[in-house]
Amino acid sequence: MGYKHTKSTANGASKRPCQVINLETKLKVIKDYESGKSVMVIAHQSSMSHSTRATALKNKNKVMEVVKGFDSLKAMRLTKIQEGPISDMEKLLITSIKDQTQKRVPPSTTMITAKAKSL
Repeated sequence: MGYKHTKSTANGASKRPCQVINLETKLKVIKDYESGKSVMVIAHQSSMSHSTRATALKNKNKVMEVVKGFDSLKAMRLTKIQEGPISDMEKLLITSIKDQTQKRVPPSTTMITAKAKSL
């Protein structure tokens, strides 16, 4: 039997698992930084790497924009809302597929392609 491989760096030390921080934490980092604390001090206080904190500061505008529209700051990821003609076409295709499914007609690739071309 073989053994399980683990991710490691060039010097042999294992990497820490990827950690996702929520909007509340990102907002706290931004406020701490704006109050005059350095990235290293903030990182040391929260026991996270300084690069994680620096990335939150780099994406400050995006974080602030998302925070305005959120009720809960426990959200983990900033999602990009797709707009434009492709998004509209996808919505129409989904509606068409749902209609076909309700009529008990199985959707096929050719049917979906033909519908997309007609839109």
